[in-house]
Amino acid sequence: MKLVFEKAPLIAAVTPAMNATSNKNTLTAIDGLLFEAKEGGCECVITAYDNEKGIRTSVEAEVREPGSYIINAQKFFSIIRMMPNDEITVTVSDKMNVKIESGRSSFELHALPGSDFPSLPTLSGDRGFVVAQHIMKKFIAQTSFAIAQKDQRPIFTGAYFHVTKDGMTVVACDGNRLSRCRTSSGIAGHGEGDIPEMNFNVPGKTLFELGKLLADSEDTMRVSLTRRHVIFTVGNIVFFSRLIDGEYIDYERIIPKTHETTVEIDRAELVASLERASLMIEEKSSGARGHVACTFTGDKLAINADSVSGSVYDEIPISMSGNDIRIGFNCRFLLDAARAADAETIKIELTSPLMGVCITDAEERAEDEGDFLFFVMPVRMKD
Repeated sequence: MKLVFEKAPLIAAVTPAMNATSNKNTLTAIDGLLFEAKEGGCECVITAYDNEKGIRTSVEAEVREPGSYIINAQKFFSIIRMMPNDEITVTVSDKMNVKIESGRSSFELHALPGSDFPSLPTLSGDRGFVVAQHIMKKFIAQTSFAIAQKDQRPIFTGAYFHVTKDGMTVVACDGNRLSRCRTSSGIAGHGEGDIPEMNFNVPGKTLFELGKLLADSEDTMRVSLTRRHVIFTVGNIVFFSRLIDGEYIDYERIIPKTHETTVEIDRAELVASLERASLMIEEKSSGARGHVACTFTGDKLAINADSVSGSVYDEIPISMSGNDIRIGFNCRFLLDAARAADAETIKIELTSPLMGVCITDAEERAEDEGDFLFFVMPVRMKD
């Protein structure tokens, strides 16, 4: 195989593929990128796959000799970024020696035959939809903080998607926090058909990598489903992943339907106050539940926290209706929710010191903006 690339397009193609390689696997083939070029073709297809998620993309190339080979991803990526000229030549001999040349610089690596690459799942789903990239990107940002990193229940390590002809809902819950985002616009069926009803759970690691591929624009992306995989098509990039099996929780039952106290507060001021409070909370010494006490009274929110290092006290103006209340939160949990809210003023609905609170936009949102709801459980404080 002998291929000639332009440096910038090659780096642009390999960069996203690096998110689906693994250097912690015993299978050497999974550490690499699969390069495939056909006789008479004018492009090279590059594939990465770690047996859980994968990326396939293509890049223009002068195909002097066709072939299919696996090249170590990390070494190849490091080399091409440092090459001095705009033209890079990649040659693989019959003895599996790879030569990467640019200008007067050259490197040699070892390759594996393309036949050693793991078998890929079917990359054409039987149902799916099209959604604006900025919507998916925003929903990933607003739910990722509530996805469990580790949990004995796998469903909590992903985000649940519920899609119908009326719109899309994305939910994440780690047992202490819940995020629900909904939209009824910016989504359509494949072709001329309606959107079929779909329920699926995407791993959090997959969504994190997908977010890197998306632009904050009206450009669309395609989502397709097979029985066990989800396929995201963004431009010429095909990103696919295993789904998480299992029925999702009845999340609507978790969200309180009534409340005793309603507070409206400037989101930026709340974030800044919680960030200051976090300086005094040492989670290693105070435990994972190092918390802030929030006292809602009249026209102010008082935030205070104590630790072995010292204490902090802060006040924020609020607009409140209902009963005064003092409630404790894990500082990071409340701060993550406040940061994720895309609103200038947020509404916090409370019932009692032992019941979770709901955080939403204080202003009525336009239909095309979608909506968010964050639910955060409190911590029990000592009197």
